[in-house]
Order: sequence, then C-alpha cells, then structure tokens
Amino acid sequence: MESNKKNVRLKQLRKESKMTQEQMAKYLGVDQSMITKLENGTRSLNVTLIEKICNLFGCSEAYLFGEDDTYIPLNFAFRSNGIQTEDLESIAAINKIVMNIRYMNEMIED
Repeated sequence: MESNKKNVRLKQLRKESKMTQEQMAKYLGVDQSMITKLENGTRSLNVTLIEKICNLFGCSEAYLFGEDDTYIPLNFAFRSNGIQTEDLESIAAINKIVMNIRYMNEMIED
C-alpha cells in the first residue's frame, strides 16, 4: 500500500471528527505545522504518534496505514472549539479500552 494512503486516512479521520489541526497538534504534543506535514506526506509518523492517533480515533494501525479497510468508528463529538487536550486524552483512553474489549470478544468467538 502506498504511503500516501496513510496521509489521506489521517486527514480523513481528523476531518470526520471535526477536529482542527491545532487541536490534534496539542493532543499529540507537536506543532500545528507538523500535522500539516503529516497530512501532506512530507513527514513520517513515529511509533508514539501512531499509537496516540489510533487510540484517539479508535482505529487499528492496519487501518491507518491502509492495510485494512475495517473500521468501526467510536462516535465521540469533537465539535466543540473549547475541547481541551485532557478531553482528547480521556477519549483516547476510553477508545483503547473499547478496542481491547472488541479484540477479546473476537478471540472468544473464534
């Protein structure tokens, strides 16, 4: 899969969540220009950013990188301009728990 798919997916996830680049940058602990570069494909994601992004949006690394199209979004409203980094961290923690529960249920069903 071409690396451009990852950049498109990152931007798509952010936009579908109605999140600004600035909000995402604060959550990830990077400068807003870094988000632009990630979405344009001029910078690469590191392991820490990948984990934080996947937790925030409730997606797998395979989905983010375009290796799998399976994605069941966990619907949280990011639409508030006043959303704080702490709010995003809480959402990411909840998403991580939900993804782990989904994984465990899949293991039980197999």
